[in-house]
Amino acid sequence: MPRGRCHFAMLHLLHERLREALPEMAELADRFFPHFVAGSVAPDALRILGKMGKLPTHFYDEEDRDTWGKSVSGMFASHPDLADPGALEEVDQVLLMGYLSHLTVDEAFRDTITTQVHGIDIWRPIIQGLWSWMDEMPIGYTDLIPAMDGFVRQDHIGFIDCGVVKAFLDRTRPWAEQSDPWRVEKVFLGMIESDLSDEEAKREMEAHRALAAPFLEQEQEPRFVEEAMQTGLKAIRGFFSGRYLRADP
Repeated sequence: MPRGRCHFAMLHLLHERLREALPEMAELADRFFPHFVAGSVAPDALRILGKMGKLPTHFYDEEDRDTWGKSVSGMFASHPDLADPGALEEVDQVLLMGYLSHLTVDEAFRDTITTQVHGIDIWRPIIQGLWSWMDEMPIGYTDLIPAMDGFVRQDHIGFIDCGVVKAFLDRTRPWAEQSDPWRVEKVFLGMIESDLSDEEAKREMEAHRALAAPFLEQEQEPRFVEEAMQTGLKAIRGFFSGRYLRADP
């Protein structure tokens, strides 16, 4: 699903929606902004650097449709210690808000964009190209780098290893500074320890982007954004209302 740079862009859009729909939650995110940012990339940090895999960090399986649309409830069902906001410090609530943003963005991306690629033999290169295109979304935050640097925790919030999340933020810092597709790609390749030369990797990225381009119609990005905003707001509202105390994946 989308990489960290896209998640930063989508987090800003959700933050603005919160100001309209749930202003108290937006103010909470403002007060603990580094945790909001950290949460928005935490699933990928735990998956890639923490070596935890997809299902234990994203709570759905691309190959198992029975898990689709259930990542948020699946997370709280797997980790009921995180389902009660009243039992958590406000700062931890905010990190979970960011985590929910990531999960709902991933599901929206699948449902509005990558679902059309399923069943195609070369689906993986196409999806990698889609990642690259979506990484060009503008990041609305002007204070993202200080926020990334401001997250310094090394403890755990339930199953979330904050030290791993901090390491991920440190390694992805360039994503907040520029949007050139190749520079964004190089950060990702370093994280997955790719052994391709720069020349080979750049040629492969350009090929993947060319394969993906026909799968990005003009109206798809707005559909993706709107789906992510609606499901993100629903998840955050449900979390603070105690809905997931009864979560059932």
